[in-house]
Amino acid sequence: MLRTSFIRILTTAFIVGAAYASAPAPYARGQNNRPVIADYLVWHNPSTFDGHLTWDVPADGPYDSSDIQTIRRHIRNAQEACLDGFAVHWFGPDDPITTNNFERLLDASVGTSLRHAIVIQANTVPNADEDKILDSVLHIMDYWMAHPNYLKLDGRAVILFTDMPRPWGSDAAALEGWRSIRESADPDRETIWMAEGLYPTYNPLFDGLYVYRIDHRDYPKSWLKQPRWAAGLRKVQKQSKMKLYFADTIAAGFDDTRSARLGALDYRSPQPAFARDRQNGQYYRETFAPTAKTGGDFLLVKSFNEWIEGTQIEPGKTYGDLYLRITCELVAAYKSR
Repeated sequence: MLRTSFIRILTTAFIVGAAYASAPAPYARGQNNRPVIADYLVWHNPSTFDGHLTWDVPADGPYDSSDIQTIRRHIRNAQEACLDGFAVHWFGPDDPITTNNFERLLDASVGTSLRHAIVIQANTVPNADEDKILDSVLHIMDYWMAHPNYLKLDGRAVILFTDMPRPWGSDAAALEGWRSIRESADPDRETIWMAEGLYPTYNPLFDGLYVYRIDHRDYPKSWLKQPRWAAGLRKVQKQSKMKLYFADTIAAGFDDTRSARLGALDYRSPQPAFARDRQNGQYYRETFAPTAKTGGDFLLVKSFNEWIEGTQIEPGKTYGDLYLRITCELVAAYKSR
């Protein structure tokens, strides 16, 4: 599964020298100015919004994530929310839907200040193995990271990973698996790898840490622990003498009480379903408050359009564009620190 750097060199030269010669100048707000990006799902189709999986529906009605007009509308929504880009959930190059839709998003973002990162989920699908995960990382490095609208911090492309023990089943086995993948794909740390977790179990092998789920049925208000999670990472940073990155996470709400209806299509780690009252935006602001104490390097908004978990800020029939406006308010507060 190893590839030579020659592919990457040719691809980079083509992207930078030809396909995107008319692209905008480098990120106007700075490559490391604490960007704010929102989780973005690119596999929706109209059946997602037929009322049996979600508690609300998009204000503009059901949509197909592959539709270019939908993608352009989401780009406008992101700009209205003052976001710097999306964290796009991707099942790997073997999945044509998420692969093609990320490429559509990159191309549609040319000429804007938006920068997008990939959240690799190739390790969560049935029959996942180290070769498939390695191939996913290499695909990003070979074909996407040189794109002017791919997110970079300190000049390095950002890649997020989730469900870290999968498919190995334990942290010990996963550490060995991830180490092998990193040594094969990125031994010189050309990219920033963000591990998901409450503790720096995978750092400094990974360059950073974030927590995706900040609320639980049995452990409510887990977001209050974010300063503790950040402190754990900073301790490893001091010991390793390596620059490590902490990403804060905020959420507009949560309601996955209908997710059981996904059945075998639900690749998430099993968790008790629950719902939280959004309180007309107050819940969102409460999850944001602890970020003032973390010293975070960037902010993840959970989410732009995770309708099945009920975390979306995308305009809905129930609340209109309220959460775009609140997000812009929170982005301004985050960047002013």
